[in-house]
Amino acid sequence: MKAFVVGRSMTTKLENRIHAIWYCVPANDYARFITAAEEKFFNECDTRKVPVIALLTKADILNGVAIGELRDTGLDMKTAMQFSGEKEKELLDRLKKRMIEGVGACKFPPKCYLSLAKMHEEVSDCTDLLAATTNALDEESLKMLLISTQQANILLNMKWAVK
Repeated sequence: MKAFVVGRSMTTKLENRIHAIWYCVPANDYARFITAAEEKFFNECDTRKVPVIALLTKADILNGVAIGELRDTGLDMKTAMQFSGEKEKELLDRLKKRMIEGVGACKFPPKCYLSLAKMHEEVSDCTDLLAATTNALDEESLKMLLISTQQANILLNMKWAVK
């Protein structure tokens, strides 16, 4: 995977270039810690100028976990469902904190972190994902993307290659 990412981040053919990486981590195990594979990726895979966005996917599954934990405290189902949103947010915040502490301390940490829920639904809203991806692209990345699309303009490419 490392060779693929490095190769695709450096290629001059725009249609083969990686512009951003969405690194998906399922939130269905909210008690999880960083896996060896995740630690290896964020310590060994220099994505160059390609930003990595860590996505906590399936965040909506935490609602069921939240209800279960609230029921375990003695609440009835109706009350547990009423307070499940707060508990779900608490579980997600805990998972996000673990993720940030774990891979954030690595050599090549993600540029940002985002949780996603209900993305399997046909009417999924990708606004937050697109905003996070856009925000993760720094000025230099955007310049490189623009320059790479201007392959016909040799002078422009040479000018930026020197910079």
